[in-house]
Amino acid sequence: MNHQACIRTTLGAAAFVAVFCYFLEVLLHVPYIEYAYSFIAGVLLVASLPVMPALNRRIVYVLLAVGIALFWIYGVSWHIVWTSFGENLSLLALFLTVPLIGTYMSEAGHLHAFQQYLERRNEKKAVPPHQLGYGVTASIGAILNLGSMPLVYGIAKESFPSFEQKRMALTVLRGFGSCMLWSPYFVNMALILSIYDLSWSEVGPYGIIMAAVLTILVIVFFRASAFADDTWTSPGKNKEAKPPMTSMRTFLLFLGILLGASFLLEMLLPYNMLTIVSILALLYPWTWALALKQATSFAQSTWKHVSGSFERLYNEIGIFVTAGFFSVALRSSDAGAWLSEAVSFLSQGYMILLIAWVVAIVMGLSTLGIHPVIIVTGLGGALSPEVFGVEASFMAVLLLMSWMLGVQVSPFTGAILMSSHLMGTTTIQVIRKNAAFILSAAVVLSLVLFILGETIM
Repeated sequence: MNHQACIRTTLGAAAFVAVFCYFLEVLLHVPYIEYAYSFIAGVLLVASLPVMPALNRRIVYVLLAVGIALFWIYGVSWHIVWTSFGENLSLLALFLTVPLIGTYMSEAGHLHAFQQYLERRNEKKAVPPHQLGYGVTASIGAILNLGSMPLVYGIAKESFPSFEQKRMALTVLRGFGSCMLWSPYFVNMALILSIYDLSWSEVGPYGIIMAAVLTILVIVFFRASAFADDTWTSPGKNKEAKPPMTSMRTFLLFLGILLGASFLLEMLLPYNMLTIVSILALLYPWTWALALKQATSFAQSTWKHVSGSFERLYNEIGIFVTAGFFSVALRSSDAGAWLSEAVSFLSQGYMILLIAWVVAIVMGLSTLGIHPVIIVTGLGGALSPEVFGVEASFMAVLLLMSWMLGVQVSPFTGAILMSSHLMGTTTIQVIRKNAAFILSAAVVLSLVLFILGETIM
């Protein structure tokens, strides 16, 4: 192992050490340990800066400079400044641990069993591949996050004789967006729940309604999502089908217990869904691996994930740590109150205008390249529901919806970059093709949220 690889491996392991320290504070209330994981988070931020994309790096520098200035002007104590680097450790915990679920699913053969199930079903009764691609992404994507996009695309190539490649990638992108509106395993849900101190049950059902509306829009726009220069996949050569290592029934049992345990533990334990999901992501796969005597191979896969985590996630690590630092600086100053007053003035007390302005701000800044986690962290910390006369759950759903829309218009988010790679085209072309759908979604979802806010929220 060369020097650079050794450093990356050490940083990846350090990220997980910070996560374990965070769990010790949350579960056991170990004193002063927040200084340890905040220090590690600061080191990870410094290490991520040289390798981040240039635009993101410049934005991070600006936010750090503004944050430092606010801390200095308002005379914030040194220990608040120190621990501000660990403010978003809960988000990093989610981002680092949840992929372990997908790692085990692949290692245990669950995904292979699912693929063969789709192949058998398609042989018996032809299934529209693009619609199924959306449905699969909108379901298992809730757990596998961004990794579901290439996975579903790959399964489609193996399971269907032919489909339009670009249209499939665009459909998968929209399925990923629907997960963002309700999944407890997504970082946007975790952040927004923590900002407003809400449980998933107070927000998730409304997110499911919004996801259902988005699905209707996907159906409406399906014909318009065709590409003039699209290519069809060629039927693959007949290959000998390997027997699956596990069954479809076991795969569904694995997912069912995981989801059921997540919601049940949130009701029974004094912890939020973010903490419960992160800890489950660490313990649940190991429970299955030990029970099925797969511990040795899964241990190797786990170490590969841990050691390569910084190399894969350095951009997200830098952004999340900076967003946490900046949010503490905003809360320590009057900037949040100014922003809240500005949005209140622009909305003039009308809920529909509040929705329109928040959506426009998030989508506009996302288009310019500012990561939605930074935008929503600032807005969530500044926009108090009481100021606007709405429930905290309403503000949470508004930010969830805005974040989802922002992710689908920013040329720098992982979802758009992944779609661009799958399509073999540029991010600008992906956004241009998706523009009419997203603008329509912004209008329709805003109206749905307005109706929910006026009636049952």
